[in-house]
Amino acid sequence: MTAVSMTILPFLRDSEGVVAFEACGLRLDIGRQRLTQEDLQRLIAFAKDRRLMESHLAMMQGKEVNTTEHRAALHTSLRSPDPSAPHFAEVQKAREKMYAFARGIRSGQITGCRGETFTDIINVGIGGSEVGPKALYHAFRAVNPPIRVHFLPGADGITFDRIVGPLDPFRTLIIVSSKSFHTRETLVNAAELDKWLAGAGIAGADRVRHVVIASANEQASSILGLPEENLFPMWDWVGGRFSVWGSVGLADVIALGPEVFNEFLAGAYEMDCHVARTPLERNLSALICLISYWNATRLGIMLQCVLPYDERLRVFVAWEQQLEMESLGKTRAADGTPIVGYTGQGVWGGHGDESQHSFYQWLREGTGRTSVDMIWCEKPGHKHLEQHRVLTANARAQAEALVTRDPLSPYFNGVTTIAIDELSPRRLGALMAMYEHKTTMLGTLFGINPFDQPGVEYGKKLSLEAEGILSRRPSRLAK
Repeated sequence: MTAVSMTILPFLRDSEGVVAFEACGLRLDIGRQRLTQEDLQRLIAFAKDRRLMESHLAMMQGKEVNTTEHRAALHTSLRSPDPSAPHFAEVQKAREKMYAFARGIRSGQITGCRGETFTDIINVGIGGSEVGPKALYHAFRAVNPPIRVHFLPGADGITFDRIVGPLDPFRTLIIVSSKSFHTRETLVNAAELDKWLAGAGIAGADRVRHVVIASANEQASSILGLPEENLFPMWDWVGGRFSVWGSVGLADVIALGPEVFNEFLAGAYEMDCHVARTPLERNLSALICLISYWNATRLGIMLQCVLPYDERLRVFVAWEQQLEMESLGKTRAADGTPIVGYTGQGVWGGHGDESQHSFYQWLREGTGRTSVDMIWCEKPGHKHLEQHRVLTANARAQAEALVTRDPLSPYFNGVTTIAIDELSPRRLGALMAMYEHKTTMLGTLFGINPFDQPGVEYGKKLSLEAEGILSRRPSRLAK
């Protein structure tokens, strides 16, 4: 039993001081986290000593913060309307190209090779090229959308067949999305889709009207045998998991409309401004960052459970999981020295109401320590008021139930609640940007680079070696 487990841990709400903060339509309540106001003030002082905000503003201004890859990390520039923002002109040019293309498809001016309008989009991409766009699409797709988006991430033939099986290739647009354009799964899936198009007789100049690319690789269009105008640019100064705000979101711009995407960007920019201008004591991203740092390094809480009580935020969990775990899953500091102690937490979760009947028993009475983020919307996105009343009542009740445990137990939870006034593209943009800022701030506090992913790259290398071994091995199925 650790020293922490033998002490009655306080809740922040037990000591005098503010525990709830509002900005950008979000209300953050950290009162059920396990620390005192004095602990929080010491954390804030620690962050100031580490020059947290100075480092964060340097990132937003375009300084080289990705030290291992010698790059800036300017995902905030993708959503900034400020002409003084780094790379403003090229971002605007790329966005205008996206919007013009989307409007052409939505109006029926841009069609497939037989002059038929597009009804389906296949987004070919994995990791950051899938979870961000999928989170936005899942949140705001219509019940019966005129243009449907299908996400093809891994090299899994079952997924492939289930997607293409019902589709008409003459009314399908394929978006191949990969920052490097070396991602094996994406290229394999693109090749299979080429066969599918060719099987329908769509080849040559006809194929050009059915396939476009989002990539930072200037050779991507020639790799796929497409003209340069079919390429929508990305840049090496935006990491894949931070890239939903740019050309990676092309499928969303087409399916949901440029107006929706613009609102999404506006909400993220609103949060950027809040983070850049607000003192640490009231700064939403800084506060959830400090809570996470405290939980990991002081309380030994290595699990972060994200529980949205809204179907529209179901895929948000997967996006947040990739964002934090790929960014903070490091054992070495930015200078290459080994890390002493913990860094990022393991992020998991699910739809809150459904999860109550799945793993809440473990959260409530299991032998573990977990930090929980519970998210709900004050206004429903539908007309079924009784369902919404029950759903939000469950959220509020469970926020309390998950911290009501034996005060002397070594097993406990800390709960943060995030109430959204009404889920709109603007509010989702703000929510996602809040977590982005939290993640990059944690990189500063832990002393790690949150913008590279050496473990991912190593796995890719071994996968290619395994492919080579398998290709040289005689297949039993061929006999």
